[in-house]
Amino acid sequence: MAVAAVAAANAFRDEATGRLAALLGDDAVLVLPTVPGAAPLKGLPPGRVAWFRNRALSLLCIADLGRLPQVSLPLAQTDGCPVGISLVGRRRDDKALLAAAAHADAASAIGQES
Repeated sequence: MAVAAVAAANAFRDEATGRLAALLGDDAVLVLPTVPGAAPLKGLPPGRVAWFRNRALSLLCIADLGRLPQVSLPLAQTDGCPVGISLVGRRRDDKALLAAAAHADAASAIGQES
């Protein structure tokens, strides 16, 4: 990779890191689907699988691009299949993210008891 391309990619990542840090502030957690839906069925046309993969990557790369911790919890369903809900926390604050994940998991369990 050319030096200029690496510099441009690093600048883009630094900007994304700053924007996500500003978005999360001091006490927020970003909540989003881990992937765009239930896993594609075996035997789908390659174009449909590529569509799913590209959409999934657009969700999965957010935490990595921003250098942020992420955890996925199986708290939702679509078409009768479990899907993950991702929690993305502040940089270098893994403990707070894990506490938020434990709270979300406990709240989900309470909701399922009825």
